[in-house]
Amino acid sequence: MKINRQRWNLNEGGVWAGRFKNSQNIPHWHNDCELFAVDRGALDVLCNGTVYRVNAGQSFFIDSGLVHYTHALTPDTEITMIVFDYGIINPFAAGLSLETPIIAGVYDVHALYDEVMGEMREKKALYTFRAAIDVAKFMTDVLRTERTVPAANRDARDERLRALMSDIDEKYADYDLTAAAKFMNMNASYFSRLFHAVTGISFNRYLTYIRCANAVNMIKSDRQMTMTEIAIACGFMTIRNFNRIFKAYTGYTPTKLPDGYVMQENFIPDGANENNPTLNECILLESSDVQR
Repeated sequence: MKINRQRWNLNEGGVWAGRFKNSQNIPHWHNDCELFAVDRGALDVLCNGTVYRVNAGQSFFIDSGLVHYTHALTPDTEITMIVFDYGIINPFAAGLSLETPIIAGVYDVHALYDEVMGEMREKKALYTFRAAIDVAKFMTDVLRTERTVPAANRDARDERLRALMSDIDEKYADYDLTAAAKFMNMNASYFSRLFHAVTGISFNRYLTYIRCANAVNMIKSDRQMTMTEIAIACGFMTIRNFNRIFKAYTGYTPTKLPDGYVMQENFIPDGANENNPTLNECILLESSDVQR
């Protein structure tokens, strides 16, 4: 799944800031960068095929275009996050990557967060550009102090995988493992292993989440469609199968979905108990979008 920039409401300068409790999401990618510090608890973060354990007091950087997810280990885990357009650091970061996304040195992510939030809330002249400059200065310090390596060229396979995830966003009802493997020009067995290695989740589980999320949107937006019509439109072959899977992923049957329900991007590890997906709800504690 490719995350739309509007999720963070990146301003003209290309910076968003916020704090999350119990951060959970499914594998996804976007062209923006994420910088966050763990304030409490711990996260497992998959980044481009490797899972990292990030504990309280540590900071983490996710570069542009990398498939990733975050999975808080406890519901009280809290993180402070800054999302920014890669163009802010491109003039000096192009061709460089951190040796590891866990930032080893001591950098005050919270001070940067306070600066960005202050600019966003006061909205003085040129505030969006000042926030971008603050981010650029911080990342300059990180990149000239941390161990870096030449940025690996994004190979054709990785580009194709991101193209597949974007295509599934549009044509989720028509996809299955065979169709996805064909899109990737691979046999189904090899593709299945590759997808799990890069995303940490099986292809079928990922596809089912996308279908359920779109079913939620249809239920909320088009009261004229029957549940059978929605099930078929989202790729479920029978209404019975739709009802069972929808409840497993949302906690509700389609006909009992509460008004105002928002589909959480819950990370559901393979083999995990799915009976109560609300246990994995991610809470936005604070955001540069919201005025105090």
